[in-house]
Amino acid sequence: MAEQIGTEKQWNWSAGAGDGPLVARYPDATPVHGTKPNNKVSDPLRILFCGSDVFSCYSLKALHAEHKANPGLIKSIDVMVRPGKAFGRGYKEIRQVPIQNLAEELSLPIHIRDTFTGWSLPQSPHGEPINLIVAVSFGLFVPPRILNQAKYGGLNVHPSLLPDLRGPAPLHHALLNRLSHTGVSLQTLSPQTFDAGTVIAQTPLPGIPIPHACTVSQLHDLLAPLGAEMLVSSLQKGLHVPPLTPVIDNTIPPLIPSPVENKRYTHAPKITKADQRWSILKHSAADAALRARVCGAGSLWASVYLPLPVPVAAKESSEKKVTKKEDQKEKEEEEKQLELQLPLYYPHPLEESAKGSPKRIILEDVSELFIPSSSDDDAGLEQKYEAYRRIVQSMNSGKSSSIEQLGLEPVSLPQPHTESSSDPLSWFLRLGEDEYVHVETTAANGEKVTERKPRVSWALCTRLGLDGGKEEDKGAVTFVIPEDGGKFGLLRVGKIKVEGKGAKPARQVMKELAVKAG
Repeated sequence: MAEQIGTEKQWNWSAGAGDGPLVARYPDATPVHGTKPNNKVSDPLRILFCGSDVFSCYSLKALHAEHKANPGLIKSIDVMVRPGKAFGRGYKEIRQVPIQNLAEELSLPIHIRDTFTGWSLPQSPHGEPINLIVAVSFGLFVPPRILNQAKYGGLNVHPSLLPDLRGPAPLHHALLNRLSHTGVSLQTLSPQTFDAGTVIAQTPLPGIPIPHACTVSQLHDLLAPLGAEMLVSSLQKGLHVPPLTPVIDNTIPPLIPSPVENKRYTHAPKITKADQRWSILKHSAADAALRARVCGAGSLWASVYLPLPVPVAAKESSEKKVTKKEDQKEKEEEEKQLELQLPLYYPHPLEESAKGSPKRIILEDVSELFIPSSSDDDAGLEQKYEAYRRIVQSMNSGKSSSIEQLGLEPVSLPQPHTESSSDPLSWFLRLGEDEYVHVETTAANGEKVTERKPRVSWALCTRLGLDGGKEEDKGAVTFVIPEDGGKFGLLRVGKIKVEGKGAKPARQVMKELAVKAG
């Protein structure tokens, strides 16, 4: 096994303003890919570069710069890209992938293909055969027939410490899994499957520290140049020339514990809508905030069922006679003022919504809140949230509970709404989860029918604790989320977009969708 060099302590960071890229610097200029040169001699390389996104652009730029500076190592570069995607109204416009724009800028030969079927490696501009394939974020599997046509096979730059985080989304899953370190691996292209080649260079363990609150774009900007540097340096050292020297065992099954995190190796599948769904049953406030940060602004969503409120008790009839018109007007006003009463009696969560099918809402400007407890006021705030947590917990149990049964004083419940900016506005929202249960119901003809219905949970939303005077908090709300161990978390949401509509301040949307408490 090749010797690895470098230690965690040698890394330091320089950061741009705001959400700018974080750059890893190695003070003693020791290569991070950590393998000694083996002095193998390579033929001049005629490369077919297969790529798509900005991450692959870093590697192509580095290869092109080496081609200009050292044509004896890299004689030519052809670029293979996938066809652009249609977008816009009527899908009449075609958007090219970033790598094609870069290839055109560098005046490199371009081959546009969406499949390798019926296609063979082209001749280089000098009329000689391609002898190395480099695939970076390409998305297509390079079949053995194509790999066998190239003398040196194929190489791939992968932004993880293989065999951990195999798959198309290693950056996202490194953050979602809360890894403390990550890195870059240079592997051969396997003729069997993705990310199962021989790893010939890799960031030394324990890897590169992931900065606190790092975003996907920051992690991308950190690893992309390191991967490009590793690729060129490895070609300079001849690491691609057989016999290959693996630096780690990339055949380890996914269930073997990782030496980096003392966890099991995990797969890094493509991020889907299911990953962006907020489930109050599964996700803590910290989980929800992390998913919103990793998956992108406006990506967190949930299904909402309109709750069935208990109507306000009818007022006792007075001796004063009322006209039919006045009576009708009073009934209309009562229907508009549906609100929850005490004690807390609710319909079973699996009953159909009064409005039928659920609405999809998208949460924007999401972050986790922490409650300090260093003063009497803060302690009172924490006690208030504890009361809320117990209410939501009782509602999610599917049982009807009174204030006395919950062990709460009436004053602990949300107070009536006023327009004060510090008002503890509170609403109950019913969320449709992605879990299903089978419920036995009676059909109109009296037959017993078993239906498959989504599990539904209640969430409590309030403005309490958001009266710090910040302009962006005026329309924000806080979700109180019950968590394991009897604890609770607070998820701040600035804006909410209802399916088919534009984003609005969360406070305004909650008034439209939820039932007000108090």
